[in-house]
Amino acid sequence: MNLGIILALGDSFKNMAKSGQDSFFKKFYLSAFSKEFEKVIIFSYENEQVLGLPHNVRVIPNKYNLHRFIYAILLPLLNLKIILECNILRVYHLFGIPPAIIAKLFFGKPFIFNYAYDYEKIAKIEAKRLNYFLLIFLKPIAFYFASKIFVANKQLMKKVNVQKSVFLSNGTDVNFFKPLKSTNPENSLKLLSVGRLEKQKNFENLIMALKGLKVQLIIVGQGSLKDELLKIAKINEVKMTIIPRVENRGMPKLYNQADIFVLPSYIEGSPKVLLEAMSCGLPVLGSDAEGIDEVLNGTNGRKCGTSSKSISEAVNYLIKNPGFRVQAGKEARKFIVNNFNLEVLLKKEIKIIKEAS
Repeated sequence: MNLGIILALGDSFKNMAKSGQDSFFKKFYLSAFSKEFEKVIIFSYENEQVLGLPHNVRVIPNKYNLHRFIYAILLPLLNLKIILECNILRVYHLFGIPPAIIAKLFFGKPFIFNYAYDYEKIAKIEAKRLNYFLLIFLKPIAFYFASKIFVANKQLMKKVNVQKSVFLSNGTDVNFFKPLKSTNPENSLKLLSVGRLEKQKNFENLIMALKGLKVQLIIVGQGSLKDELLKIAKINEVKMTIIPRVENRGMPKLYNQADIFVLPSYIEGSPKVLLEAMSCGLPVLGSDAEGIDEVLNGTNGRKCGTSSKSISEAVNYLIKNPGFRVQAGKEARKFIVNNFNLEVLLKKEIKIIKEAS
């Protein structure tokens, strides 16, 4: 059986490398897929050559260098012979759907995609009106033609509510993201957060929440709000460092060097960074929001609201209760090993893909 993989709209290994996710995708997902399928064929939106792939995995580049919107429509036609080789298509994210719909309509190719988060709600939060209207058009078509839909969290399952939806959260490699012997030489506590520097992540309120607290904030991420966040940190006299990107192999060390991990988002899907931090045994603080609230249960981490006041109160609690931090970190590690082990979740995903072909 041959598996075709269609990346998210405009995505490529070159793009994934910007956030260090290319090595993660190769090491875990492609390694697992290569063992279970005769051929694994990946359609990239970049005219690129990719090294370090398993022997039966190949990348089909956008050799015409077409704009992502045009290529999304023409991809199945320009690569017809290769599309016909695929028994099933695995599509990443709702916006990656157009090539799969065309392949389904014209060539009868079944496809599965992951509904990773509430796309419409995030489009509203970030005032992306075009995305919002595209979603209204695209979502019902995707739901109708898909063979299965991987849904990232239980609240989303209620919203999708179609017979073909399957609950499949993100997972993490618990042998890679694990507690390490590491100490923080700073006198102040080190808080870590990871995510796009965009409205959805609520970093503005996180920074304001730390005013007057003896903590150091490190944010790993890139986005349009970088300059604004630096300005807010300066006004509130918060010691903050923004790191644009960290290779995936360097993330376990970074997690272990922190004292607390914070994810104050307005909404999430199945937040990988939260799972990774917890797998490293790090005490975590997360907003009581969709995608986060069903991971934190009170013993494996602490919840807060999305306001600066609520975040500040929760951070203060963690500062004053080192015993809770130690116990929460242990519970967090145990919870991830038992519920979000990537190896187990990948086996479930592969089984469903094979059944749907």
